[in-house]
Amino acid sequence: MEFVGTAVDVLLLLRVLTLKLHKTYLFLTLACALEVFFDGVGLWLGDSPEWTRVFVYSRFLYAFIFPVAAWDVFEELSAQLNNVRRAAISRIVTSLLLVCICGLIFSGLGDTSDENSGWMFTTTFAVILWAGSATGSLTFLWVMHKNLRAQALEPPNNTLVWLIFFELLLGGEIFSCFFLFFNELLSLDMREAVQLLLGVYSTAITAWCIFRLKGIPSDVPSAPVNANS
Repeated sequence: MEFVGTAVDVLLLLRVLTLKLHKTYLFLTLACALEVFFDGVGLWLGDSPEWTRVFVYSRFLYAFIFPVAAWDVFEELSAQLNNVRRAAISRIVTSLLLVCICGLIFSGLGDTSDENSGWMFTTTFAVILWAGSATGSLTFLWVMHKNLRAQALEPPNNTLVWLIFFELLLGGEIFSCFFLFFNELLSLDMREAVQLLLGVYSTAITAWCIFRLKGIPSDVPSAPVNANS
């Protein structure tokens, strides 16, 4: 399943590059590239302490990537949704700052006398920040999705595809966060079943995204160009 998931992530990145969507969706392309990179590192290191450390530290990176990728979803509608998008993302950033503060406090409540307390603090803070970022980014997408309906705007094909894909993806990320917090309460068979389910879910929505993305017509300027003109 890990090899299949990696192959599908590679195909999504290739799809974005061959359709030249990276010219408009810079941060979404970065998110796709990072997913492929960490997939490769995971296959190389396997189920090892080294991979555990890479995974934990990568959560800090994704805590930044999720909001900017969510912002990037609406690049083709930046002219119409600029004010709404700025107002929504500002609330998300404020929420993330509060999550950081609460995460630092909660992570420091553990037993500091333990020699592994430093690593436990890092792990707990990373997961809290990861969960907060995913939740905040999903909230941003929901707010923007609701605004699209309220204004009766017909989003471009890629905007709608990225919107649905990232809503589903972030929902899976939030579930993964709770799974990591409570996996010690589950049996080994249950953990493996949940991990397999998450892998199948991620692969399925990524495959759907690959088939639904389309190239931007050459006569339609990219959003960044419109913003500068």
